[in-house]
Amino acid sequence: MRWRRGLVILIGFMFMLGGVPLGHAGAGDLRLVILVSDNEADAAIAQNIANLLGAQLIVSPWGTYDPAASAEILSIDPDRVIIIGGPVAVPEEYTKDLEEFGIPYERWYGETRYETNLVVIGSLKDEFPDVFDGIKTVVIANGRDALAIEGYLETMKLRPYEFKGKPILILTDEGRENITIAALGQFSGITEVKYSITYSGRGKPMFPLNREKLDEWMKSHFAGYEEGSLAQSPTRDEVYSLLINVQNKTGRAEGLLDGLQIPAARKKLEGAKSALNAAWDAYNSGEYSRAYQLAMIASFNADFVISRAYSEMRTVYQGSVRMQLELEIHQLEVMVRILKRKGYDVGELESLIAQAKEALSRGDYSVLLNDLIPRIRSEMATLATKKSMPGQPGIPGGRGGGRP
Repeated sequence: MRWRRGLVILIGFMFMLGGVPLGHAGAGDLRLVILVSDNEADAAIAQNIANLLGAQLIVSPWGTYDPAASAEILSIDPDRVIIIGGPVAVPEEYTKDLEEFGIPYERWYGETRYETNLVVIGSLKDEFPDVFDGIKTVVIANGRDALAIEGYLETMKLRPYEFKGKPILILTDEGRENITIAALGQFSGITEVKYSITYSGRGKPMFPLNREKLDEWMKSHFAGYEEGSLAQSPTRDEVYSLLINVQNKTGRAEGLLDGLQIPAARKKLEGAKSALNAAWDAYNSGEYSRAYQLAMIASFNADFVISRAYSEMRTVYQGSVRMQLELEIHQLEVMVRILKRKGYDVGELESLIAQAKEALSRGDYSVLLNDLIPRIRSEMATLATKKSMPGQPGIPGGRGGGRP
């Protein structure tokens, strides 16, 4: 059945893990995790914040729930999870897991990537003022310019000496200048402003920045700062990597949409596939700037499809108790596999999963809802806590006996 194919696709995406080792820079004794989608803008902001806070970064597929990411968070047993991005990008299934495992969390987001950027900066200032005060460089990039954003991350990682102080990313776009200025207005004592820009072969920014308006504002608010740039042009390898990522995303969108009747999403999917094909043609002709622009069009269309299709699939599953329970058992099974791979003794969990599958086959939904599924989640939380706190008794909810 087509919905079963959708189920397989929905639970089949494995998380991507990045970031830096856990630490305590500016975060006291907190063990922090940042959860974000693989949207290029949100992921870059999250990577930046993870570096500043010494947090573990976990990246999940945009617009879909991946139980493996929840298992990864559970195995870390964090004191706190910060979700960057709204419930469309990072679905509410994650917050449900965090609540059931007793892991404190908060979500930093706005309606757009620019508003999310603004909220993240404000939250960092309010909650981690010592870290915020150490930021001396702001890097401004167009929120649609994936290569400029990636160029900033690469420089931050490989050549941090190019910045005069700890840097932070601020996103902008034409028509978004007020949001950009609101973000800039959070800072004082900035010593450097850099623009990260991707240029076409003709020497023009591929995604425009209203530098005149931004420069005018900064000169009246930041005294004596230095201005610089991180400039790049689309290279063959960069565009190829981007095309592969967009191709995979478009394939994911098509798989999720299979069997669903959503005309608007179907139209967007055709638009994504058409733009992607044209992007490959431009790439093969050596027109890398054109290929880049078309790839971003395909990416935005694919994001729309994933969001609509995933929302519709959740509605379909919620309409059937059996389908909903089957999906939850599959998700729990994926989480158990991840815990086992990390060295946990999951024998009891595997036994409970087997019992859950038998109860599902019998149609014994009451046992699943009132006994087996709660026991599986409780056992997972206790197991993760015991391993993360040697010598400490674990309790359901993901907290160790010796931690507040």
